[in-house]
Amino acid sequence: MEISGEGLRARKLVTPLNPGAPWDLDLPARGIVGLSGPSGAGKSTLLQALAGLRGCSGEIHWSGICWQSGNRGLAAHRRDACVGFQDSRLFAGTSVAENLALVHRHSRRPLPPAERQRLLAGFGATDLLHKTVESLSGGEAQRVALLRQLFSNPALQLCDEALSAVDRPLRLRLLPQLWDFWQRHPALVVWASHSVEEIQLLADSCLWMECGRLRGPLPTPQVAARLAGGKMPEYSRIDALVTEQRAGLLRLSLEGHSLYADRVANNYRVAQAVHFLLAAGDISLSVVHPGLSSALNCLPVRLESLETVDDGRIRLLLSTGNARFCADISGFSCERLALQAGESYFAQFKACAPLGL
Repeated sequence: MEISGEGLRARKLVTPLNPGAPWDLDLPARGIVGLSGPSGAGKSTLLQALAGLRGCSGEIHWSGICWQSGNRGLAAHRRDACVGFQDSRLFAGTSVAENLALVHRHSRRPLPPAERQRLLAGFGATDLLHKTVESLSGGEAQRVALLRQLFSNPALQLCDEALSAVDRPLRLRLLPQLWDFWQRHPALVVWASHSVEEIQLLADSCLWMECGRLRGPLPTPQVAARLAGGKMPEYSRIDALVTEQRAGLLRLSLEGHSLYADRVANNYRVAQAVHFLLAAGDISLSVVHPGLSSALNCLPVRLESLETVDDGRIRLLLSTGNARFCADISGFSCERLALQAGESYFAQFKACAPLGL
């Protein structure tokens, strides 16, 4: 049985959850892999088995190093891996600063001081350093736990619903920071979540678990559609390139067309690849070019398909080049514009619409 090589390789992995359906995994040494599926499907069990925190049998190799063979496994502290838990599990009786200092001291890949300060500021944790972990709110504790994982910075980082207690606006600000951190400090990250926003903003590909069975890697849009109940998701991921920053606006290139995003200028550099989410409700459609408008973004699009959603609204799947995204309009507007699949139109949205930048 050949399971050596770079990255994570698992064969016939069996826990008490999946005695009849062994898990096989082949993941690269770097990248962000989403892990999703219904509650109780086995996501936490899989992460803990990989980290050596849950009894299992089978084979696990990390970059040629055997972590598990049969029923014998390498101790968790000897694996270059960590798990970020939903319930944070900070070191009790200590301060936030002491929690972070302890993992930094034992990190195999310690971060430079400037990077640690950047993370503290980005996560809004500087003012939390003196607090005891018992005095933190649930969201604060999760942020500190995730920071502790980043300070530890192992080669394999397993995140189990690591932002589930953090409010949505703050999550949307933290996700691009996480993505940027892992571009600058590459690791293999497995990000378990039920959130279609988190999966789309972070994951390059995804695993899907259901009833103890593991599938994947799968394309992220496919998993996003599953999380949306098999329908076209309300939020679409757009990949673009930064071309300019001026007058408070970030100018992006998408399939040769210019887009604008406001309130995020100076956070990026020219030629940087970025991605963001577009909400279907933020997009309007026109049958002719609308001309000058306060909505700065206007894309020529092709209508791929139409789907009726709640309250009689129509969800449109639009494409421009290889990029695809959804727009919601009323049934009345759909009839009035006489929209038809295969025809070309213009999609508009404001510069404040991109989320997750």
